[in-house]
Amino acid sequence: MRQFFENKRLIVLLLSVITSLSLMAFSIFGNQTVPEPLTWVNDVTAMIGRVVSSPANTLMDFGESVVELKNTYQENQSLKKQINSLQELKAQNQQLKVENEELNHLLDLEPTLVGKTIISSTVISRSPNEWLDTLTIDVGSNNGIKKDMSVMSDTGLIGRVYEVGATSSKVRLLTSESDEHLAVAAGIQSGDDIIYGVVSAYDKNADELVIDQVSPDAKIKKDSIVTTNGLGGVSPEGLIVGKVVSTSVDNFGLSQQVRVKPGADFNSIRHVFVVMTAGNKNQENDSTGRSARETIDTDSTSDSSDNTDNTTNTTNTTDTTTSEGGNTNG
Repeated sequence: MRQFFENKRLIVLLLSVITSLSLMAFSIFGNQTVPEPLTWVNDVTAMIGRVVSSPANTLMDFGESVVELKNTYQENQSLKKQINSLQELKAQNQQLKVENEELNHLLDLEPTLVGKTIISSTVISRSPNEWLDTLTIDVGSNNGIKKDMSVMSDTGLIGRVYEVGATSSKVRLLTSESDEHLAVAAGIQSGDDIIYGVVSAYDKNADELVIDQVSPDAKIKKDSIVTTNGLGGVSPEGLIVGKVVSTSVDNFGLSQQVRVKPGADFNSIRHVFVVMTAGNKNQENDSTGRSARETIDTDSTSDSSDNTDNTTNTTNTTDTTTSEGGNTNG
């Protein structure tokens, strides 16, 4: 019996092989009509393939989408870094362009700085409440800066040092409208002549400096160059102030008022130059001489202490001398 079943399995296997080979031979060598059993087998196989392949294809598409999304994110981050780098590079290029323009302007100013020593500096502080009054620069007494030294931008005079620290200094601007507004002795170049006056005020609305004490007979042309004349004993000679815009004579015909467009842009000051000149040393020597004279006057007062009225007069004279020295403007 056992041998019978083993032979039966063998017979079934042989029949299956023969049937398969027959069908294959028929489909290859027979007519083009596919046998019905083979059609059923193909349909069932296709259906099973579709059922199995659809979820598989969905999973594969999802996986590819995740990979593409990840690649897109990484590419986006890389592009953002490149954009930030380009923006930084653009800002640096703009900064270098501005500095280059300032250096070119400094070369234009070089003829006016002959015989003068300058120290370059950077503006480190400027209060919005005092934007046109004062600013702070990053050089001080350690760099040789002294009070009343003139300060220029790359296009013209902007003001004067009024307070000096060890590593920084404060500058009062020509545009200041405070009670301590700077008065600068100026010279207007008119042909071969120089017409003198004093920069005494600033018109904020017109963005113009005002020069007073100008001779009513002076012939001044528009766009004439205005520089410091050095006669005040503080600002050195030849520093650019600006150009003449207009002139007018007062109601009494005693003097002219000259309007000047500043050479410097007071709304955009970042780099400045402090002018180190012998003029400041002369002023210092003058101050020393006044101190010596005041000391002599004081000694004389002590020797004549018996005369109270003379002592009072001498003291008043000393105070007057000190006051005149303190009010000297460049």
